[in-house]
This record gives sequence, C-alpha cells and structure tokens, in this order.
Amino acid sequence: MAKFHYLNAENLEVLPANVGVPAYNRDAITTSILHIGVGNFHRSHQAYYINELIDKYKDLNYGICGVDLLDSDRKMYNILKDQDGLYTIYTKEPNGAHKAKIIGSIVEYFYGPENPLAVIERMSNPDIKIISLTIAEDGYHLNEITGAFDINHPAVAEDIKNPFSPKTVFGYLTQSFKLRKLRGIAGCTILSCDNIKSNGDTIKKSLLEYVSKVEPELLQWITENTTFPNTMVDRINPITSSEDRNTLKEDFSIDDQWPVIVEPFSQWVIEDKFVHETPAWERVGVQYTDAIAPYENLKLKLLNASHTILGILGTLHGYKTVYETTSDDDFLTFLQAFLDEEVTPTLSDSDLDAIEKYKKSIISRFQNPHINDQLFRICQESSAKIPLFILPTVKAQLLSNKKIEKAALIIAAWAKYNDGIDDNENSYEIVDTMSGTLIRTAALSIQNPIKFIEIKAVFGDLPQNPLFVDAYLHAIDKVRKNKIKQCIKEINAL
Repeated sequence: MAKFHYLNAENLEVLPANVGVPAYNRDAITTSILHIGVGNFHRSHQAYYINELIDKYKDLNYGICGVDLLDSDRKMYNILKDQDGLYTIYTKEPNGAHKAKIIGSIVEYFYGPENPLAVIERMSNPDIKIISLTIAEDGYHLNEITGAFDINHPAVAEDIKNPFSPKTVFGYLTQSFKLRKLRGIAGCTILSCDNIKSNGDTIKKSLLEYVSKVEPELLQWITENTTFPNTMVDRINPITSSEDRNTLKEDFSIDDQWPVIVEPFSQWVIEDKFVHETPAWERVGVQYTDAIAPYENLKLKLLNASHTILGILGTLHGYKTVYETTSDDDFLTFLQAFLDEEVTPTLSDSDLDAIEKYKKSIISRFQNPHINDQLFRICQESSAKIPLFILPTVKAQLLSNKKIEKAALIIAAWAKYNDGIDDNENSYEIVDTMSGTLIRTAALSIQNPIKFIEIKAVFGDLPQNPLFVDAYLHAIDKVRKNKIKQCIKEINAL
C-alpha cells in the first residue's frame, strides 16, 4: 500500500499534488455561520459551497461553526475534532475520473450534550449572522397525522422542563434569541437545508409555536429580527464505506476517518430573505430566487420520489444499489413512465422544457456506476418520505381525475416491502420510526388488504377516495400474487 498521511492541518502541505487543499489561511476566517447537524449532507453541500467561496474568492467572512446536538453525533464530532475540522470531498465522476479535495470551511466545532451553555453562548454571539440546519425530518418534531409542531413530543417536553440544558434545536434557538434580545444584539437568518417541503416556513412555524408556550414575550422580537428563507438542496451522497476510505489512501495518500462521497452534480436554491446582507454565494453557483416552489416541486416530486420508488421496488427484487436498479430496463421504463404520465401533469408551475431536462438529468445521475448509493439508505424512514414525495402526486392526479395506476403499484409494493422479505426469500431490516405499525399493518393486509392504507399518519383521508382505494386494491392483489418484476413488466406492457 502507498504511503498515506493522516488528515489534519499539519499534514495539508505534504499531501500529493492530485489532492486539492485549502489555499487560504483558516485562522483568518470570521465565523459568521453556525450550523446545526454536521452530517454527510451538510459536508457535501453547504460546507462545500462555503469552502469554494473562500478558496476561489478569498471571502473570509463565512466560516462555519459546526454544532451537533444528538448523542449519536459523538463519533462525527470526535473524528472532525481529531482532523482539525478537515475532511475530504471524494467526487466520483461517471467516467471514473475521481477527484479528492480537502474542505476547510468548518473552523469551529461544539458538541451540545457536552456543554449546552457554550453552544447557546456561541449561537447568541453577534458575529453569527446565519444559523443553518440539517436536522432531518424527525428533528422538526412534527405530528405524524396533522403535520403541526408536536409540543407534547418527549424531547420538546424535556426542553420545557430544562431550558438551559436543551436537546432540541427549538430549545437552543429560544435560549440564544433570549440572550440576543437581553443584550441588544441583532437577530439572524435561520436557514434550513433539510429536504422537506417549505423548510423555512416549517422551522419558523414550529419555533414560534414552541416559543409561544415557553417564552411568549420573545415572539415579537423573533418576528421582527429573524428571517426563515426556504431553500432547495440537491446532491446525492451515499454512505461512506471502508472501501472508499481505503481507495483514498491508495489513490490520494489520504487517511480520512470519515470522507464524504459525492456525485459531481450539486444545486442550492435559496429565497433571498436574509436579515443581514445577502451573501455573495452566487459566485460559486448558488441560485437566489423569490419563488422557491417550482424548484422544490421538481426536486421532491421527481428526484426524491424516484429515489424512494427505486429503493422500494429494487429492494423487493433483491437489488442493493440505485445503479443496479436503474440498469434494469424494466424498472427504468416503469420509473420513466410514472414521471411522464403521473408526475409531470402536476408540475404546472414549471416550464415543460425545464421538467424534461431535469428528468433526464436525474436518470443520468442515478446511472453513475461509481456512486454506490445503497437502497438500504434510501428506504430508511419511508413513512416520512411517501407522504412528502409520492402522495402529493396521487392527490393532484385524483383531483384532475387522471392516472394513478403506477402510484398505486408503488404504494402496494411499499406494503409488501414492510413484510421484510424480498422476492428471493432474503430478509432485510425495516428502519423507520413507525416500523412497528408498518410491519404489523402490512401483515394484517395479507388477509385484509385495505388495512395498510388505513394508517392515518401516512395516508390521512385518502382511504375515503374510492378511486384511490380501487386502484390500490387492484395493485396489492397483483403484488401479493406475483414477484415485483413481473408486476412491473405487466404494467409496462399496458
């Protein structure tokens, strides 16, 4: 094996010439962004863009202070602290011309469970102009049925009892804003980078609901001194494997304990609603807009829906990766027909040429043979994804009395997916907050098929629509009697 170098600040200058390294003085950076949730997506997306801005334009005003709040984040925290906040972006091109670049935009790092008061103090510092978030869907603590903020969630209730040792982002934000108000410090922009619809509106609504219960006198200050832009974020980054780490050692002489694997494509669209000056992030490809909905709908209904569909159908067939599934003409034909016939008619706020271009781009991205994107990752928390990515298409099509046959097959396949056994009799794990309900209801639906779509937290009042029920019952009958590939072949032939 080739000689390799442990990734840290001291070793940057000895890395080989084929590795991109920060061409700036990290000690000179002003930390004006505090980011909560330093996972793979933040590192592949927002931290990457900030690094590009600093690296190419020597804009030293937007360094990142990373913050993790969960007990499960301890490993990431320890690794990045050990590596001086540095990590590798490992970009895998379709033609095999891979690239390695060291990202240096995270210049501070705090671990909330270790010292929550230190995090609150840093969040309230006047230098922090933007507090950004990637906390995933469950971090917003929304009621499964109503979608409203769940003030009775155990983690939220715990924060209300112990306001100076919070567990949730709402507890931290509230205490930091309280300090800003008391000290006469300006507010800041709250920038959600999570893959949920109207993410800025969602975090604003949830935070104000929380504050109204615990610090109602703070409501007016927050309304007058903060903004919550909606954003659309897009980049595929699969789970980092030990093979990836070994390849970095062999090909680039980097020993990075947790590199980030990414595709070449990346997109970030943001509503231009900042408390302070709007950052000049457009210099590195960020798009600003006054209308986020068209971008958001394309991403959620096309790319995210496609990912979820491939995850469910591919897993049932026995495939392990997105690449495998989209390399199968039967699955690819089904997916393309679903996008063309059932999704595209619902995208009335987007130009048809833009829709067609985006559909082609996501298929080519899925067919990158070097992005080993695991279906297991994609299928996690499907109960949160189906209502967000698939059901809006179903509801829109029903309102127009248009096709839902392929969507019905997807829902039926999801019911069968929750049996936990593929068509080759191999078992797999169901990783979902609602796994108990899903597994139990899927089993009941073998005898009484309608049981599965009666999960109100997922389907709401859809079971009251006879067109949906008929289409689903027809699809579940086929799925229960045949292997998924046969079902897809039949529907493709229609």
